[in-house]
Amino acid sequence: MSPELRFGIIGCGEVAVDTCMAIGATGGASIAMLMDTRPEVLRDLAEVYSAPTTTEVEDVLQNPAVDAVYIATPHDTHVPIGIRAARAGKHILMEKPIATTLEDADALIAACRENGVALGVAFYAQTDSNVNHARHLVRAGLLGEIISVRFSLLADKPTTYWQAGYSQRVQTDWRTHKAQAGGGVLMMNTIHDLNTLHWVTGLEPRKVYAEVDTLATEVEVEDTAGAVIRYANGAIGTIHAGSALRGGYHQDARGTRVYGTQGQLILGPMVFAYLAQPPEGGRPNTWQEIQVPGARGGREAMVEGFVGAVREGREPPVTGAAARQALEVVLAAYRSAEEGRPVTLPL
Repeated sequence: MSPELRFGIIGCGEVAVDTCMAIGATGGASIAMLMDTRPEVLRDLAEVYSAPTTTEVEDVLQNPAVDAVYIATPHDTHVPIGIRAARAGKHILMEKPIATTLEDADALIAACRENGVALGVAFYAQTDSNVNHARHLVRAGLLGEIISVRFSLLADKPTTYWQAGYSQRVQTDWRTHKAQAGGGVLMMNTIHDLNTLHWVTGLEPRKVYAEVDTLATEVEVEDTAGAVIRYANGAIGTIHAGSALRGGYHQDARGTRVYGTQGQLILGPMVFAYLAQPPEGGRPNTWQEIQVPGARGGREAMVEGFVGAVREGREPPVTGAAARQALEVVLAAYRSAEEGRPVTLPL
């Protein structure tokens, strides 16, 4: 391997800009090639990173200067491109979701294993210092027995989001179509929180009952969802998610709430803990923000974690199996809503 992990970027739309910035800020990593089907999307990134460009995926996969690929294309193309990359011997950092079906997720995981390449997925929890401290508190028993979880995603996406994302960088309507996106607010957003919850608590979902609908947006995917999840330990979780909830969060603290018999966590952009018996130096029965000195988080920490794992021959922080677990809960919710009954996991 070269002194740096050299990335080929496949799909240079909205989220790829942030990932390129994270790669640029990560020691031992660089951008070797940029690919998008639209040449005009490549120009600014090519100037910033002095990298060659192409409109063909195969050019990236056959480039010997590319060690790994970051794939940020419409959701339904993740696995076909990922399998081609694995067969070309490229390590893969996949934008979430890993796939839109469990069969596709399994096929990608198998292809990476068979070809000896690493597969990481762009979730943040596993590389966030503050979230990992919360995980330590749970594993140390300081939350007691977990009895309830509340997921809330109260988004107010502008109408223009569906045609060009938040940044308006690329005009495309793939987010509006179920076949391409795989789903709406659950697949695009809540899946992050499902990954975080499982990483922090290890709770295993066993039954999902959900209702989803498109009530306020002219798209095929859901903009409103509610669900109940029963976990193996008996805990009950609820999901309240929407992408067209006018006014958004207001004063409700963002994040997934985890309720235990000895305290509560809020896992959001900021992480808070309320513990009856906190670690030494903490105040009992008082809300405190978790701030690990020198804490790392966000996309830079995610990229850094992937790069370090590949260079050291370790499993990436967010494995294909972890991403599959979050996907399975989303798909169970969709199946439940379609069939009008609770769905048992595993699917």
